[in-house]
Amino acid sequence: MKKIIIYLTTLSLFLLFGHSIMMAQSSSEIKFKLLDDPLITDKNLVTVKVVINVKQQVSSDGIHFTLIIKNNSRNVISTKNIANMLRVSLFDERGLDISVPNDALNDVKINRRPEERQWKFRSQSVIVDKVYLSGVEDKRNIKMQEYIEIPARGEWKVNLVLKNVKQVETPRDVSGRTLKPTISLPSGKYKLIMWLSIFSKDQNRLIGLGRFESPMIDINYGN
Repeated sequence: MKKIIIYLTTLSLFLLFGHSIMMAQSSSEIKFKLLDDPLITDKNLVTVKVVINVKQQVSSDGIHFTLIIKNNSRNVISTKNIANMLRVSLFDERGLDISVPNDALNDVKINRRPEERQWKFRSQSVIVDKVYLSGVEDKRNIKMQEYIEIPARGEWKVNLVLKNVKQVETPRDVSGRTLKPTISLPSGKYKLIMWLSIFSKDQNRLIGLGRFESPMIDINYGN
């Protein structure tokens, strides 16, 4: 009887830890590359990476991924809203960019006097799920935050969903896809690439901390 109990206990532990290992292996942690910029003096100030499962089910209602920004400095960094600054391009199997363009940077083009300009969360590229600051969930509405403070040696993490795309049929549609209908992401094989520019607020001016780019990521969505 003891042997049976030991066997079952061992089997249970194997199933438990085996499942955890498989779950961990299903997600990949991918580091963004810092693009060359002569104005960036400290290239190790922040680190950007994404955690993503390259094979996802249609039942998840979009491609889920987590963007992580690590503040490697000894000082608090106040950055322009990171989720709003993220740009993504999603290519279908034909190589067409079907992503919803992100016009977050278009605020500077608004023809108003400086005192009348109001910040507005404009990103349509992704849907924000949950936000974590140094491991603790931040329940504030991220769309109401123009700036985000990351503590010294701290980590800012946001769960995002790429849910909507443009109905693009031909290469000609790509350049004018802003006017194309927005649809739910259909199943298929995709390639995802992301860019993120991080700006720090220093008194009344913005200082660039770096322009980051992910590698091209192959995604199998529902196949």
